[in-house]
Amino acid sequence: MQDSVTRKYVILLDAGVHVRTALTISKLSEKFESKLFIGKDGEEISFDSPLGLLTLGISKGDEISVRIQGVDSLELARAFDKLVEENFGE
Repeated sequence: MQDSVTRKYVILLDAGVHVRTALTISKLSEKFESKLFIGKDGEEISFDSPLGLLTLGISKGDEISVRIQGVDSLELARAFDKLVEENFGE
């Protein structure tokens, strides 16, 4: 069982990561026990609330890193992969 997963993604949303995107990520992360960390340009936040994500100022074309730690980290990583593939439902 893997307890830590790291991924990198390029954000393709025209408006970048905004409140609706942050809420979508929040709803996803609430389904899992693992802890989600999101970073950009060397700064990383613990995804405890959607507002924390907005402080990173993620724009279209930015690369973000996602680190997940916990017992169901691989499952959360796969769900996050799908969320990104679906452009966060937008």
